[in-house]
Amino acid sequence: MSNKEKSKDAYQTPAWLKRVQEGSWEPEILISGIVLFGLFKIYPLIDEFNYFLEYNSALIFSGTTANDSLSSILKYANIILILGFVVHLLFRSVWAAFVGLSYVYPKGVNFERLNYPKRFQNHIKAGSNYTQHIIKLEKICSTLFAISFLIFMWLLGLVFFLLLIICGIEITRLLVGSNDFSISFLDSFFSLAIFIMLLDLVTLGIFKRIPYFNRIFYPLYRFTGWITLSFLYRNIYYGLISNHKKWKVSLTIIVFFVFSFFAVRGLQSRDFVLGRTIALVPKGDSQYRLDEGNYRDKVNDGSFSGYMHIDSYVYDQSYIELFVVHTTKYEQELILTSCDYENLRGADGINIDSLKAKCLEEFYGIALDGQLLEDDFIYQRRSETGQDGLLSIVDISELEKGRHQIDLYYDFYDQDQDTTRHELAEQIIFYKAIQSN
Repeated sequence: MSNKEKSKDAYQTPAWLKRVQEGSWEPEILISGIVLFGLFKIYPLIDEFNYFLEYNSALIFSGTTANDSLSSILKYANIILILGFVVHLLFRSVWAAFVGLSYVYPKGVNFERLNYPKRFQNHIKAGSNYTQHIIKLEKICSTLFAISFLIFMWLLGLVFFLLLIICGIEITRLLVGSNDFSISFLDSFFSLAIFIMLLDLVTLGIFKRIPYFNRIFYPLYRFTGWITLSFLYRNIYYGLISNHKKWKVSLTIIVFFVFSFFAVRGLQSRDFVLGRTIALVPKGDSQYRLDEGNYRDKVNDGSFSGYMHIDSYVYDQSYIELFVVHTTKYEQELILTSCDYENLRGADGINIDSLKAKCLEEFYGIALDGQLLEDDFIYQRRSETGQDGLLSIVDISELEKGRHQIDLYYDFYDQDQDTTRHELAEQIIFYKAIQSN
């Protein structure tokens, strides 16, 4: 067979028909279905990952919002994939329906038997070609599949990039040998690096087209390509932007990133739950909702409260074992400065452990039914929850039967004005089941 005949034969056998004959579209649907099932299972695990980072890992996670940013990006990537694969499955199902009809009814719609007026006939004829529908849907499905993976890999690359920076900061902190190593430059560095990456994406590679400058940009391009895993998805990106009008592609990318910014900000809220449709859900005031993370006997997924928790909601005994969670979040800038730790620890005869306990007692405050309690904290590493914090035994022997409330306060010291702000951090409601004697 000559090359010309081969070319003609290839033209007469559409790509979609080859896919049907070979059955190559079936694994695509199977993969989408399996991935969708897994994505819905993965989403709640991201919150557990966030919890682990905040309470069981490096200072940069417990002392900053880095863990919230990472988990929000992962959640957003998860949602993008779910939406992409759901839409892909929908269009692929329509595609499969038209493929089946093209075999059963090769001539398509039988207009003679319809016997409709001309105006209706003309309207129906505009979309009656099954082959054209199949070809359009094939393009849509393939593009959706590729775009979903591309966006997911963009976001995953961003997570990998942020983790590399965080690892670099932690290594530097270890080399410096002090927890006082400043990480205030982190936001500025993130902002500059992400701005350069996004500008190159939105402009479809403007830095690559500037004479002479592209020589300087090339090493940076190769380096950022590795740290953002772009080698896994860049050919998909270049394939999409080279086959569509540039202004449309740029506009789409801009809209996507603007939407992503607000979506990630919204996902940083701990109250966000995938699929929530109930409107009347009290969130702000703990008096009106029972969060299981505050009660140790209710937690079965490891997601204990990051503020404080007690054994149970109902008590028939005379005391409560209250645990107040302590992290490094406020230590450097607030707790240590408010109790003058740096100056006092060098004093003669000072007991360091006693000084640390004093600093913590001055920062944390407990109130029972609005009445502040005397501090009787003892520091504890709670293996059950994997948290560090303060244990307090709260006497409830004199309380009446019924519902009561425990409040946790943070005392924020303002050095400039030499004032302390008493701020409510968390509330826990409990029920005393027995009457006091």
